[in-house]
Amino acid sequence: MVRSQRLSAALLRLLEYRLIILVSLIWFMVQFSRYVFPPLFETLQTTYSVSNTQTGLLFTLLMLGYSAAQLPAGILGDRFGEPAIIISGVGIFAAASIVIFFAPSFTLFTAAAVLIGIGTGIHKTVAIPFLSKQYPQRTGSALGILDTIGQFGGIVAPVIVVGLLASSFHWSLVFPLISIAGILLAVLFVRNIPPSSLPPNHTAVAEDSADHSLSLYLSIFSDTKLAVFLVVMTLFTFSWNGIASFLPLFFTNQKGFSPAIASTAYSLLFVASLSQLITGNLSDRIGRLPISILLFLVMTVSLILIIILETTIPLLVLTLTMGIGLHGFRPVRDSYLMDLIPTSLGGGVLGIVRTVMTLIGALSPALVGYLADISNFAVSFSALIVSLTLGGLLVAFLKHLSNSQ
Repeated sequence: MVRSQRLSAALLRLLEYRLIILVSLIWFMVQFSRYVFPPLFETLQTTYSVSNTQTGLLFTLLMLGYSAAQLPAGILGDRFGEPAIIISGVGIFAAASIVIFFAPSFTLFTAAAVLIGIGTGIHKTVAIPFLSKQYPQRTGSALGILDTIGQFGGIVAPVIVVGLLASSFHWSLVFPLISIAGILLAVLFVRNIPPSSLPPNHTAVAEDSADHSLSLYLSIFSDTKLAVFLVVMTLFTFSWNGIASFLPLFFTNQKGFSPAIASTAYSLLFVASLSQLITGNLSDRIGRLPISILLFLVMTVSLILIIILETTIPLLVLTLTMGIGLHGFRPVRDSYLMDLIPTSLGGGVLGIVRTVMTLIGALSPALVGYLADISNFAVSFSALIVSLTLGGLLVAFLKHLSNSQ
């Protein structure tokens, strides 16, 4: 009897959180779809006879598509409702994955990768307000689950790639798997969409848009702290994109790791995402800026040592610590940003911030690939050290600014 009651309670809890789970699993597929590319760079270079610059450009174009989709997705979500836009995003990256599977040339492969960027760029911009509306009393928990589950997409992607490369199956099979999983999740999501998530009244949206013009949103950036922190976020995103796109190739080419060990290191980078559960809590207790300075120090020193050292175990440990710094900064970053933005203008300002930081950050893979081609990965990753160092110094400046006020 007791066991039956516990089972019933567990099923009720599962039903209660079904939307969080489904939206989070789609976010998992979004992350998987983006980060399946870096572990394939070496294979793509062999298959299509392309260079580091070209594979870096591919990922840059994917990230540009990801960036370009975010602001329009938010506007369309307001107009047609978030569920319709979530489903549309899945449809785009599922269809693009099928195109990649059949792509006879690197040009078509790259074009389809851009579509994957657009399709995946749609999701989080509308997923956050959707979950916030569905779980108004538990928004923090809902978004925490979303981010935690999503990050594991980056952990699983290289494992699946290594498994396919080591098996008798062709590496490109990962893309129809993405398509099938995405479509299945979209169908389940459609079957569970609540009536309360119907699109808002168009007239009300139009009136609200008139009161919140783009010039008003942009005027908020006259605040020195917000403007400086936008630069910090952009430098951080630039560094993350460069590291995340070429870390496997850095380890195989620069350090002589086997593909399996390089993929293990890449997975460790994403395992470290669990640190955000701790760093977010610490930032509430000791302050956003002090913990940010510490995290920038951790990620910068770790990357310096990764470039210098050659031994496998220390490099794996340093990859984990670098990941703790990189992932751990995210909840602290978002919390500090929300402290700076007026509540009434949060959505629009966040849209501008995310567009700027992802747009500029998308240039990083192309630069890292180019520097690796004309020199080596030690040089290209050293450029990312400069970016992280500047970001850390600007955070220290913000701390000084806060202390002096």
